[in-house]
Parts: sequence; C-alpha cells; structure tokens
Amino acid sequence: MWQPDVLVVGGGPAGVAAAVDLAGMGLSVLLAEQRDRLGGAIHRAYAGVGSSPVKRNAHHERRWHALLAQVQQEGARLRVQLQSVFLGVEGDGRYLLDDRVAGRVRPVRPRAVVMAVGGVERVLPVPGWELPGVSTVGGMQVQLKETGEAPLGPILVAGSGPLPLAYAAQLAAAGHPPLALLERGTPFGTALAHPGAAFNGLRSWPPLAEALGYARQLWRSGVPYRTGCRVKAIEAMAQGLRVTAVDQRGQTQVYEVAQLALHDGLDVNQTGLPRQTAAGLPVVWAGDCREVLGAEAAVQDGRQAAQQVAKALGQPCPEANFDDRLQSARRLQAARRLQAALRTLYQVPTLDIMPETVVCRCEGLRASGFAALQGAGSAHEIRVIGRFAMGACQGRFCARAAQALAAQAGVAFEPQDLRGSVPRWPLRPVSVAALAAYTDE
Repeated sequence: MWQPDVLVVGGGPAGVAAAVDLAGMGLSVLLAEQRDRLGGAIHRAYAGVGSSPVKRNAHHERRWHALLAQVQQEGARLRVQLQSVFLGVEGDGRYLLDDRVAGRVRPVRPRAVVMAVGGVERVLPVPGWELPGVSTVGGMQVQLKETGEAPLGPILVAGSGPLPLAYAAQLAAAGHPPLALLERGTPFGTALAHPGAAFNGLRSWPPLAEALGYARQLWRSGVPYRTGCRVKAIEAMAQGLRVTAVDQRGQTQVYEVAQLALHDGLDVNQTGLPRQTAAGLPVVWAGDCREVLGAEAAVQDGRQAAQQVAKALGQPCPEANFDDRLQSARRLQAARRLQAALRTLYQVPTLDIMPETVVCRCEGLRASGFAALQGAGSAHEIRVIGRFAMGACQGRFCARAAQALAAQAGVAFEPQDLRGSVPRWPLRPVSVAALAAYTDE
C-alpha cells in the first residue's frame, strides 16, 4: 500500500482543510474517511437522485464546496480513501484501516498523523433511553440528510442546545413536524438574566440569522417549543413509546410517539485517540475532537494543525501574512465566544439518575450497580469490578454519568480516568475475511 507522509483520519471540515494545506506544502497525504463521501456529519451528502430536499445553510455550503475544489486541485499528492474505517494503532506506529472497498485491513506507516474525527453527542441517561425507537438528534439528523426522508410516525425532539432546534425545524420543513420540541433549559430567561454573556457570543449575524430561521419554521408549522421541560421517563408500548415529560412547575405531559430524539450538547471526541507521542510520531488533533467550536472554526483549526505537522516534520511551509493570521485568530475567538454563550444559555443541569436507569448502554449496566461495588475507591476499580466504560464504546457515552454517580459516593476522578490507563479506541465491527486478508505490505 502507498505509504504517505501524513495520514489524516476524518473527512469533515477540519480533516479536509488540514489535508489540502499539507498537500499544498508538498507533502503526500492520505485522507481516510469512513463514509462513502467526504463531509462529516454537518456536510453529509444526500444519497438520492437530484438535490437534497433538506435545506442547507448557505454560507456553510459555499465554504465546503470551496474546500472540495481544493481537494481536486491537489492531484496525486492528496489521495482520498473512502469507506475506510480507522481501527486503531499498533505499538510500532502502524495505523490500521479497514478498507471496505477492497475487503481487507491495511496498515499505514505515516511520518505524522492528523486526527479529525469530529465531536460526540452528550445524552443524559433517563429511564428507558435504551429502548428501540430512542436515538440521538445528531444520528436522526444525519439520516434525514442522507435519505431526505423523515422517520415514520410521530416524533418528539427533546434535550438541550441549538441542535434539537435545527433538527426540529428541518423535520417541519420536510413536511413531518415533530409533536413538540422540549428544551430542558430556559434560554430566554437566561438571556434576560445574563444579557452581557448572551450578546457577546451571539452578536455575529450568521449564527443568529440561522437560529431565527429555525424558529420561524417551527412557528409556521405550529410546533410547540416548551422550555424548562425535560423527559422524565420512557416506556415501551405495543405501537411505539410513551414519553413522560415534566416542566419546572412539576406538571407532567405524556406523548405517544414512534420516535424520540434526545440531545444534551456536544463533547470533544477523544476516547482512545493516539497521543502526541504515539510510537514517536507527531500526532495532532483538529476540529471538534480537540475543541467543539463548530464547522467554520473547524476549518481554521484544521489549517493550524497542518502548520503544526509541517513544522514537526521540518517541512517548509508558507507563513501566512499578518492580515490572514489576524483574521484566523478572530474567527476562532468569535467561535469560542459563541460556544461560551451557548453554554450559558443552555446550561446542562446536575445529573439526577434513578437506580433503575441504565447508565452503560453497551453492557446494560444500571445506576443501582454502583451499590454492588461496595466502596470502590478509584476509577480503575469502578471500571474493572463494575464493568462501567468497559463496553464497545469504551466510555464515550457513559463516562460522564459514571463520574457523577461516583462523586455521589465520594469518589472523585475525571471522565477520561474511567477509560483506562491505556485508552482504547471504541470497538468497530470488522469482517474476519478483511482481517485474514491483512498483510504488512
């Protein structure tokens, strides 16, 4: 297999930006993307015929098409390998890719690596969130972008943050409005209580205009937007789900739906990522896996990652002029202000988990399982004895909830401590035939 100077894992805005800049500096680059097209979650391509029926944000689309044009311009220096899943890193610096087009696992030995694998959704555990029909907002939004079709049956969107607002509006525009949008936080009241923080982050017109457009779509479609309202319990019915929600006054409302979409914010996606000293290779994280800043800032972050890699390899790279550096710094600063404002407006509440609530979906472990640990005094004991964060996702979804439960028992640690002293990449399905076809070329 062709061995590049740099391996870039992830074909979203950050990964593509890093790849085109590195290729432009004269380095050979392999860009590995697990899907059949570049784009990541935000630019997930429509798989149907013609244009997508899902409305896209215009300024994001213009920037993305400009990046794709640069990919074409780089020619042989930049190779894109689609349907190629990153499996992990061996001790001697071999990066393993499951090439699903060729049907084999291939090793790559680059001189440097850029990890741009995007962020991960946060969902607060509630009773019944493991039931069929319950998914994340991001997962259902990607499905809508790819197929152009909304899921069948009544849908309820719940959680916190701007993503549920966007998805609910996209469903409404597609002719399948949700029964309601339940916002756990109180963004309007918080904005009035903290006007400075809200104005400082939302003074940029494009994201504000985007949010107003979503709100207008929900109003036109008659979708109730209920703030200060959270999902209390989810139960299975013969024809779907019964969802019980409660508001700040303690009043409950029951929804009977076929699908429930949950979302409580975004987190950096660093579970199992190789560190900067992995096997002696320079490794740089870029985009939302390093810091959640959004699609526009991810492009700037990818370009900064390219500069770091070039310097680490001793590759001459063109220095950006003062105006370009200033503009890039301002964009990143604006993105950080926006994310700070969103964290203020959509404050994630303290975790309140009932004993019967499933915490680890991979292993089916419930909160009551902590009682059986009998005084485990460290993250390592909770992991090994209790099996929390030992499932296929390696704690990517349950680490924060397990940390909160441990804190209630008087054990303090950071979520990453629950992922083990030697972090492992979340398990990915790979065929026996692909493993059997592996050769160290």
